[in-house]
Amino acid sequence: MKTKMVDSYNESLEKYGDSDFRSLNWGDKDGTSARFRYEQMDAEVSFENKSVVEIGCGWGSFFDFGFICQDYIGFDINSKFVDIANKKYGGSLDKTFYVQDIASHIDRNLKFDVSIASGVAGNIGGPAYLPEKLNDMLRKMYSISKTVLINFPSNRATTRAAGVEYFSPEYVLGTALNITNNVKLIHRNRFDFLLRLDSNI
Repeated sequence: MKTKMVDSYNESLEKYGDSDFRSLNWGDKDGTSARFRYEQMDAEVSFENKSVVEIGCGWGSFFDFGFICQDYIGFDINSKFVDIANKKYGGSLDKTFYVQDIASHIDRNLKFDVSIASGVAGNIGGPAYLPEKLNDMLRKMYSISKTVLINFPSNRATTRAAGVEYFSPEYVLGTALNITNNVKLIHRNRFDFLLRLDSNI
């Protein structure tokens, strides 16, 4: 399933190239919806002066849209995307991109102010598409950061895309509440919602 997902992204990359956000399965060339989701996260917890880890960093979209932070590590299972990200933004001490599947391992000694995932949770074959994977992803991200921000496709969506898992906000909220009581769910439109978990410290 995971291999099929990576192959699908690589087919899109070959079709659209490394400057068209449709390669990352966003709706348009300019990545309008991707930018909106990052902006929503940044409005919740300003990235500036924070250490940030991104799960499913793609080719460095965070920086494509001009967001800034103190330190950044990005993980993605697609080596082609990570190669593009490192060519565009790597090579500095405060920006690093790695090929890594958090479903199999994440170094819990890493500590960040904010961990984010935008556009990755909904991938069928990705880190959250099954109940046990969702729980594992939330727990791992929570264990390495003060604040977790994840965007999920909502099962309230009236239009659906192939290869995308749509989540019940009630179920995601219940799963998060088994990890911490400090949870916020923002569901402002029918297409997706943002989940926030904060450390109780």
